[in-house]
Amino acid sequence: MSEVLHVFALAAALVGAGSLTLIRRGVGLPEVAAAALMFIGMADAMTLALLPPIMWFAVMLPAALALAARCRSSRGGEAAAGGRSSVLTGHLALGLVSTAALILLMTTMTPGSVAAPAGHAHGGSAMMPQMMGGAFGIGALLLGAIALRAERSWAHRLHHITMAASTVAMSAIVIL
Repeated sequence: MSEVLHVFALAAALVGAGSLTLIRRGVGLPEVAAAALMFIGMADAMTLALLPPIMWFAVMLPAALALAARCRSSRGGEAAAGGRSSVLTGHLALGLVSTAALILLMTTMTPGSVAAPAGHAHGGSAMMPQMMGGAFGIGALLLGAIALRAERSWAHRLHHITMAASTVAMSAIVIL
């Protein structure tokens, strides 16, 4: 089941990143680079593991902060500079954060990794990866729904749907 979810998450992320090339307005190099970084990080973490997951986290988190700094909200979801979509930019920044965290969380998940607390364990800590994975999955669904209402073009919608589906699949890997 995990392998199927891995393949689905990668395929959805690839379609989502590719859909950015179909959006004519509001997509710049930082947005495309963010989508590519998420896909490359996921692909490496799920297949070759050339970089350890903590390195992907260390690259994605500052990239998310830099992308979020570009995101200025104003009326109609359009950022002040150059007509860029603040909804899309914000969605990608949050996607970088959730992807980075899920890459870290997926490494904690091995068969039977949820053990009963023993000794000096604090309440809920054994289930923390699953709870965080669930929160990221639910968050992706909610933010995807908000983005779908804000963005009307089919290319934007394709991007938001596929990226949310990819995040939900990665969350399911952590939960299951």
